[in-house]
This record gives sequence, C-alpha cells and structure tokens, in this order.
Amino acid sequence: MRPKLVIGFAAETNDLEKNAIQKLKDKNCDIIIANDVSNKKIGFDSNFNEVTIFYKNNKQEKLHAKTKALISEEIVERINNHLN
Repeated sequence: MRPKLVIGFAAETNDLEKNAIQKLKDKNCDIIIANDVSNKKIGFDSNFNEVTIFYKNNKQEKLHAKTKALISEEIVERINNHLN
C-alpha cells in the first residue's frame, strides 16, 4: 500500500530542474526536494542550504539560501500544508 505522501530528495550537480522532475516521475513521488550540491557556498560543508521543491502537480518553489535549520522548518511546514 502506498503511503499518503511520498517525498524524495535529489542532490544534483547539473540540470537540477530536469533531473528532479524526472526523479519525481520515476519514483512516483508527490514531492521532490532538490539542491545543487556543486554550489560550494551551500550544502555539505556549510551551515546553509538552498533547495527547490518540486510538486507532483507541476508546481515548484525555491527556498533561497538560509540556515539548514530554517530550510528544514520550511520543508516541514510545506509537508504539513500538503497533508492538511
């Protein structure tokens, strides 16, 4: 049985939008949260991140660079809104 909400993550080095949308379809996700790991100012070795959220309904939303804690709070908010 499929869960009510399926969320995937995509760490991309190029073609972020194209690759994230393809993963959204291939993995049958409702939401893919993608970030550009080639950007040295954010990501793995930084306290900051920037992500783009891709939704199954073809909507997308960019969460601009901010602390990882704030990014995670915004992601949880989007998930909560999606479930309600």
